[in-house]
Amino acid sequence: MKITKNQLRKLIKEEVEDFLQDVKSTGEWTDYTIEELESKKAALMKKEKRTAAEQKTVKQIQFAINAKQGDYK
Repeated sequence: MKITKNQLRKLIKEEVEDFLQDVKSTGEWTDYTIEELESKKAALMKKEKRTAAEQKTVKQIQFAINAKQGDYK
């Protein structure tokens, strides 16, 4: 069976959308609003020194903020 470029693009788009739906529905920061996430991030950023775990949390929060703003569509 031969697949055209347009058919392949459509299949890939459908698979990616399915994957993103799964990603959107899961996550540690799903139940927080953007404002809540920004305040949590600001509290961590105020610290003069952050541990590796805190720095990882800052990155996760920033990713969650970007995702909620629609930057990853």
